[in-house]
Amino acid sequence: MDQRDVEEGEKKDKRNWYAIRVFNNHIFRIKEELDNIGVQTYMALKKALKPGMRTVQLAPSLLFVRWDAERLSAFKQKHFSEIMVYRKAEGTEPAVIDEKEMEMFMLVTSALGGMDVEVTDRVFDFQQGERVRVTEGPFKGAEGIVKRIKKDRKLLIEVSGVVVVAVSHIPGQFLERI
Repeated sequence: MDQRDVEEGEKKDKRNWYAIRVFNNHIFRIKEELDNIGVQTYMALKKALKPGMRTVQLAPSLLFVRWDAERLSAFKQKHFSEIMVYRKAEGTEPAVIDEKEMEMFMLVTSALGGMDVEVTDRVFDFQQGERVRVTEGPFKGAEGIVKRIKKDRKLLIEVSGVVVVAVSHIPGQFLERI
């Protein structure tokens, strides 16, 4: 697998987002290996609040790759004891992540350095389970579902079958019903 393989895959435009679980704390090495051969990767990180603190993963051991399924499967074979590829419920094919879900996930987890926000404005009465879109602020464009968690309303952004991110502190006037 080299740069030429990656370029050929891009030309055929068979690239999709996939999720992989990396075992034994090898995630940064695996990410670097993929980055070095030109594979687009995404890892949700939470930036350190104070000097001396380290950046931490929001979803430990979870790495997203934008690649074609054939090359991902070959990479999995090469690293069979280090990674697990999320699969479709029915079969052995890698589960393709919806482009819009991935876009929303990246938007929310990268805004404000991965810091949470909390719904504080009670002016709008959004009901639990209602689909909403954020219209202003660092999460502008994010779409999700309103859910009450521990007596607080949160905006849930889901990557189906992989991960759910709960975002809080979004003023009600920044939300619109979908």
